[in-house]
Amino acid sequence: MDIFQFIVLSFCNLALIFWIIRRQGLASVEGYCAAYIGAAVLTDNLKLLFDYFVQPETLVLGAAEFNFRAYPTVVHIVALLVLMAGLYLGNSKPQPITRQCSADELDFVAYTGMALLVVGLIMSAIAIYLTGAYNAVSYFSTLDNFRGGDPGKSGGFWYRGADVAVFGLALIMAGWGKTWLRLSFVLFAMVLAEFFLKANKGGAEIAVLFAAITLYTYNPSRFRSIAKPRVVLALAALSVLGIGVKFSLIKETAFTWKNLSGSIVGPIEARWGDQGLYRGYCEFVNLLPKYQYLFRGYREGMFALTEAWVPRDINTEKRDQPTKGLGFMIHADKHTYKEETPSIELVGSVFADNGFYTLTAYLIIVGFLLGVLRKYAAGTQSSLQWHIAYVCFALFGGLSPEAGITTLMYTFIFTFGITGVAHLIVVGMFTRRFRSASALAQYRARRDWRAEASVSRAAIPMAHRTHQIR
Repeated sequence: MDIFQFIVLSFCNLALIFWIIRRQGLASVEGYCAAYIGAAVLTDNLKLLFDYFVQPETLVLGAAEFNFRAYPTVVHIVALLVLMAGLYLGNSKPQPITRQCSADELDFVAYTGMALLVVGLIMSAIAIYLTGAYNAVSYFSTLDNFRGGDPGKSGGFWYRGADVAVFGLALIMAGWGKTWLRLSFVLFAMVLAEFFLKANKGGAEIAVLFAAITLYTYNPSRFRSIAKPRVVLALAALSVLGIGVKFSLIKETAFTWKNLSGSIVGPIEARWGDQGLYRGYCEFVNLLPKYQYLFRGYREGMFALTEAWVPRDINTEKRDQPTKGLGFMIHADKHTYKEETPSIELVGSVFADNGFYTLTAYLIIVGFLLGVLRKYAAGTQSSLQWHIAYVCFALFGGLSPEAGITTLMYTFIFTFGITGVAHLIVVGMFTRRFRSASALAQYRARRDWRAEASVSRAAIPMAHRTHQIR
């Protein structure tokens, strides 16, 4: 395949991703997932072209890298079309997720955020206690072992407390972020929570992303007032610097400019370069016919449906994810770690079990269910607490661009459950005020209707009115 054919396939792939984001919205479950995948595809393709023309010696397969991506890209395009078909069946006319909230509704959003903040901090404290990281010499290394190594019976449940707390802070920002001082203070708290309560590489970028999407969803006028180029550039620089600092702390390297630059470039290239997430997916699809026996019995689908969402406390014999230890099928250098669960991307997870058959079946069902969920949980007539739960589900990777359908049910139960707990905490102190605001709004609506009716009646010609009296 020549470069022109590669560019055509790449354009079709990216155009479909852009269409999904534009039609469904970035704050939707599928839109958020598509944005992440789109970033992986775009950076992979651009870096591949750059390396081919500027530094071809860095390409693993040389010019064959273009042909290497051809068939997986066709599979990717088909998968996106099937997903959109399922979404259309579930909700043919998706309504915007952004809401124009009243002052009382913004208060409700903020109160829910406070409850989630408390719940999230408690979960994070339990995670730190279970790992013993609070008195460990290597705090981040110990916490990272809990995340990706030996999580124990509870799995990674308590570890998600940091994300719960950050989402709560994002809701507080949307509800009460009326001044620059408040916005800056809450954002700083979000960055600190993601940075110190999680062991993943980075932290600031998740906080910025949560803040931007939540603020745009519930307080769009405030979002537009601060979304200036200088602010965006400053937050982007903060996110990139955070990746370098965090990676250096995890690896316990000295803070020198050389080490810091390497700590920034390395993690970014591993995810977004031409040897990152999308190339790993292409490697998996190309090698799948050789290793199809590893997924006999529809392992991906059955694991997602029957095991992934069950806590280890209940199912003590819970198996590992189907892709655990399969680095030789995904990484460009074939390196394999026994405890690693490398990403095969969304399309890879539905293609693994039985090719196009399971791809079509899984994505049609998932798309339909996501469409129905959005229609009833995030529609304009939906209750605010359901809307918050849906946004939480989207931001927590309900349709994961990396794990695919594997964690779909688990994330749904987790996010709707945790926001339900927060709602129960809030409802006692806020219900009366919310009902009072609703009653006041109804009274004003009736008053305005009567005023309009009076004006319309006054406009009727006097002769016509006299004729009516007679």
